[in-house]
Amino acid sequence: MSTISAFVQKSYTLTVIATPLTANQRRTLWQVGIAFMLLTGLLTALYIQQSQHLHRVVAEKIKLHAALSAQSAALQVAAVFNKYFDNLIYVGNVLLPQNAGVQAPGTRTLEQVQILRAQHPHIMAINLQNSSGDRILWSTLPQPSRPIELANDFTPLPGHPNRLIGKLHYARRMHARVITMRYRVHNAGSAHSFFSVGSPINIMSLDTLTIPPNYNLFLLDAQHVPFVFFRQGKLSFSGPSLQSFPPDNQVRVPVPGYPWTIGAEWPTFLVTQAWWHEEKRLLLNDIGIVLGLFGIGAVTLFLLAREMRLRNRQEEILIDERDHQKKRAIHDALTGLPNRDGLRLVFDQALARSDRQEQLLAVGFLDLDDFKPVNDTYGHAAGDDLLQEMAHRLLNAVRRTDTVARLGGDEFILLLEGLCSMDELDLVLARLQAAIAQPFDLKGEVVSIRASLGLTLYPFDEGDSDLLLRHADQAMYAAKTRPALEGGGWVQLYHPDIGNVSMGDEILRRDFLRALASGAVTLRYQPLVAMATDRVAGLEALTRWHQEGREVSPDQFLSALGVRERQALGRFVLQTGLRQLAQWRDMGLDLFLSINVTPEELDSPGFADTVIGILAAYPSIPPESLVLEVLEIREILEQEVALEHLQRLRSAGVKIALDDVGSAYASLLRLKNLPIDEIKINQGFIRELSSKPQDLVFVESLVNLGLGMDVLITVEGVETEAHIAFLREMKVDYLQGYAIARPLEAEAVADFVRTFVLGAGDADTPLLALYQHLGWERAAAESAMNHEGYENTELTGCPITTWLHAHASELPEVETLLAEHEIVHILGREILQVRQKGTRDELHRLLGQLHVHSHLFQEGLGRAVKTMRENAEAKAPPPEGANQ
Repeated sequence: MSTISAFVQKSYTLTVIATPLTANQRRTLWQVGIAFMLLTGLLTALYIQQSQHLHRVVAEKIKLHAALSAQSAALQVAAVFNKYFDNLIYVGNVLLPQNAGVQAPGTRTLEQVQILRAQHPHIMAINLQNSSGDRILWSTLPQPSRPIELANDFTPLPGHPNRLIGKLHYARRMHARVITMRYRVHNAGSAHSFFSVGSPINIMSLDTLTIPPNYNLFLLDAQHVPFVFFRQGKLSFSGPSLQSFPPDNQVRVPVPGYPWTIGAEWPTFLVTQAWWHEEKRLLLNDIGIVLGLFGIGAVTLFLLAREMRLRNRQEEILIDERDHQKKRAIHDALTGLPNRDGLRLVFDQALARSDRQEQLLAVGFLDLDDFKPVNDTYGHAAGDDLLQEMAHRLLNAVRRTDTVARLGGDEFILLLEGLCSMDELDLVLARLQAAIAQPFDLKGEVVSIRASLGLTLYPFDEGDSDLLLRHADQAMYAAKTRPALEGGGWVQLYHPDIGNVSMGDEILRRDFLRALASGAVTLRYQPLVAMATDRVAGLEALTRWHQEGREVSPDQFLSALGVRERQALGRFVLQTGLRQLAQWRDMGLDLFLSINVTPEELDSPGFADTVIGILAAYPSIPPESLVLEVLEIREILEQEVALEHLQRLRSAGVKIALDDVGSAYASLLRLKNLPIDEIKINQGFIRELSSKPQDLVFVESLVNLGLGMDVLITVEGVETEAHIAFLREMKVDYLQGYAIARPLEAEAVADFVRTFVLGAGDADTPLLALYQHLGWERAAAESAMNHEGYENTELTGCPITTWLHAHASELPEVETLLAEHEIVHILGREILQVRQKGTRDELHRLLGQLHVHSHLFQEGLGRAVKTMRENAEAKAPPPEGANQ
């Protein structure tokens, strides 16, 4: 530990910065950095809020100052105009001309009016108006072009209805802009007449007011129209529009006693200047605090990251030391290759990768044949040198993804992963053979070494690592004991019956495994049509081996395959077929898939687990869409292991079909005890019916057997339209055969399934007629046995009679057939009569005769039909190109 600490202190400055941080450490640094950023952001937000508040305070202060300025101006304007009314006096009656035509209660003399004007020289006019105030009856001034309308030209002052004020206008006599003030006085004795005293006020008199120069002021009339401006405290008759200032930059104050208002406005930059004057004193302090917080955060992050890297470096040194010790524990000290413990670590991973990638894993057990003489002749040191060189050559010969391990002595293990074909394996084996064949230089001596290699292929050879090593070891010893074959005798592939197989079978098995790995073995799919819908409901997967441009069916090579090859084939068919079925179901095709199971698979442990595991990899396929077809072999079906597999698979939802029913007729009585869902009638019965219609009774017996067991019934070998026609009369569930379709490539299945509809078949066939005839015959026999009634069919109404007459010119000995057929019907009629009033012995006698004559008729019909078909084939023209 002290050595590690010293090393850390010595190399700290060089390595701590380069040591990467872990994800958790980087997350911690991010969290600390984000915390500092959030704190800085919070302070910045507070400073921004404080600045905004300061801006609002400055704006309110300016607005308050503007309001005070406007209020001061309003008071001064009111004082200027009030003094004109303060000097007015009450005047009684008005002097009227003698011819005015107006009756007034009293008059004043003209001299009194002159005296009034002399006393008040600022009064410009004295007008006598009618009671409505809209027309001047008498005036001391020249008559205007239109009567003065007080209601339109003057506005009453608030609180003083007799005080009127006019609009701003230009007075030519005064050469000035004036506002006329009027004071109207009612006669004390009458409300129908009054006179007014008016005084024009020069607006320039407002120039003497003391107006604050900080703001632009407006004097607005009752209609809120500005008519006087104060700019920088000076009177003006023109100014900016009020709409050019935002609402927040305006304030209005009413002029006391007058229908006017004083408006004050100020530009926005005035607020900005005042705000900046206050803000700049605080800004430097705020910026300093934010930058200081940033600096503290950066230093904190740097120190924290540095400490983390130092701690990581210390941990790396400790881990390196432990890894070095662990590596010594799992590696061979002499060659540096993985030892037995190291091999165990990588073996399970290699198996998992093979399953996941669906590729081959070759497990090799290599032993040096001539190593002991090297040790004895050149010494153990030379032997160690040879082993080191051998390890180096093996590593160079295999691929980077492969593993070479040493178990001890001169034994090496090879794990060759990711093999896509046997050809790829052959390339690796060729490099290994070339590397081993090169001579070794031992202390100046040239030494040649031979080796034996046993191989087993996963997943064709299923098992764990120990079992695979054991099988590879067995194959290696088999390679040691046999002579070389075509230069490849140093390698032996494992199979269960190794040592008991002929050389021809072994080559075929090796070639088959290569074909299976290279894709030369494919599947074809033959449709199964449901009789209830006349549409394709399922498919049977059939194996084809492509050899030299031709397809080879399993009946030509299956018998030569060993247990391992058959199990590998079964696994291939199951995986490939389910993968294809999943694609069809994704296309919307609701199909089931039938797959043949060999007896070797059914007898192997773990078979049910394998099927269920592979099926689980395709969740879109319900278990009931998989049908496993089991051959009717008594020795297998009676074994406890096979029955357990079938029962477990059925419990998981997988359907079980018994294939080729009838080929082992002795086992039919045991079918009721088997866990099956379907029987498939052997195609041999159906294919020969056209030439041997008498075998129809066997087919009918098998169908009745299936009906009695309440299982689905599939008929294979449907090759003619005649088959389709008579099978429609039977209560079968599915048809399969060349009359529907030959085995299809996967690419052609979808279109065929979507478009195919089963036809009615050829009704002009002895099969259909014979089937209907046998139905009548069976009813007659059951009537005799059970004393039940039945409907007798007359000879002329029997379908066989109709068919025989229709084909009389083609059938040999048709008269004999007709006579024999007539005897059968006569016996049936007699059975009906005897059942009503005869004895049991007579019924049994007639029943025996019925069976004899029926059998003779069926055999004769079979011979006649066969001859008829042979004659028809002989007369048919040869196919095109037959003579070429």
